[in-house]
Amino acid sequence: MDIQKNIDSNKIEENLRRILYIENAAEHSLEWAMNYITFSPCKRVRPLLLIEANKIFGTPDEDSHLLSAALELIHTYSLVHDDLPCMDDDDLRRGVPTIHTIKDEAFAVLTGDALLTRAFGILSRYSKIDKLPAVLKLFADNAGYGGMIKGQVLDMEGEGKALTPDQINEINVYKTGCLLTLPLVLGALNGGANKIYLDEVAMLGRYIGIIFQLQDDILDIVGDTAALGKNTGSDERNGKSSIPLVLGLDAARAIMENTKEKAMRIVNFLPANRDFFSNFIDFLISRTK
Repeated sequence: MDIQKNIDSNKIEENLRRILYIENAAEHSLEWAMNYITFSPCKRVRPLLLIEANKIFGTPDEDSHLLSAALELIHTYSLVHDDLPCMDDDDLRRGVPTIHTIKDEAFAVLTGDALLTRAFGILSRYSKIDKLPAVLKLFADNAGYGGMIKGQVLDMEGEGKALTPDQINEINVYKTGCLLTLPLVLGALNGGANKIYLDEVAMLGRYIGIIFQLQDDILDIVGDTAALGKNTGSDERNGKSSIPLVLGLDAARAIMENTKEKAMRIVNFLPANRDFFSNFIDFLISRTK
């Protein structure tokens, strides 16, 4: 699957730049840092999933792109904070130096805070007022203390411990899965999906999150730093447990295939856009970056 072709055809990068890019930002200012990390080379997986989920139920519109932009801000802030010395202490993200290595840790914390809070302003422009409470609740539930942040806490508390596969999976469901479930449900909701389909799409997002994280963990062992745009070996170096480290590469790949079968049962239930999601799942399993 050519992810870039899908991004281009959906005008995702173009719309993110239109909505989010801050003009005339002075070098090494807060605005410069926000631009720097938001528009460093990356896959834009979450905005793409949101737009394609919207297509299952209706034509994407300006609200779709506003949701994508807000989501990308949430995701990007989480990366800035994840790379901090007090967390993963990484010096490379999206193929460029991390913000705290360019300036300092406090500046990176504030950059992340600025990205997060800017998402509120983007969401204030969402026009489907009757759906806005549900949209805000989805963001809060998946990105907040009961979602992604919970996963980050569990991840940090698990450092240096021999975690069981169930404990690792719990971390992955929250830390990674929530922000891959969120775009699918947001897109479906914006497109007009009913509750039955919203529940199915949410489960599909959970399976996609499992596959995504498993391949990420495999690439952390066997991947190439230059191709990935981030350092490899970070899990072992930071004393973190992962499924391939605990069970082995072959077992991790077998779990991915099993999860793919579950995901495909949902894909085949969707009323439209099945080819995209089938190809996307294959892409996740075979990706090298």
